[in-house]
Amino acid sequence: MHTMWYVCGCLPDRCSCPCIQMEVRKFRFEDLAAVVRIAQGALEEKYTPEFLLYLWQMNPESFLVAERGGNVIGFIIATRPALHELRILMIAVNTHMRKQGVGSFLLKQLIMRFPEVRKIVLEVRPDNVEALEFYKKHGFRVKGKVDDFYTDGSAAYLMEKILF
Repeated sequence: MHTMWYVCGCLPDRCSCPCIQMEVRKFRFEDLAAVVRIAQGALEEKYTPEFLLYLWQMNPESFLVAERGGNVIGFIIATRPALHELRILMIAVNTHMRKQGVGSFLLKQLIMRFPEVRKIVLEVRPDNVEALEFYKKHGFRVKGKVDDFYTDGSAAYLMEKILF
């Protein structure tokens, strides 16, 4: 399923603002190089192509990319630890496309694809102020702290959003 989004939220024939048009779809193998590039530029942890392929194999329905003009500009990966729960593993957007609604629409599309999900959880670095603000803006709350979560020994905040 492909979904075309107009990030400003306007209808294309009635819009006077500078819309960003993008398509949100499931990850494909040919997206790998772009996803690796985006992850390396946006995330502190460094993930190998093999690890990202493993995540795709384990979560093919919840590994989504945002594409604009044939170029992948962002992605989101989630797992389903339970029927009514999603766990976001990664969300990243090209640095030059940030603050333009790409991450928000990836998150919204993920939620729309799993209508039975009632709760979303994720971990985030306590010093990642930009990510914390993004998640709080989207209704996530800090629920706790996980010590020694990242490979460098750093802790993570556990965040959750209750959908219904």
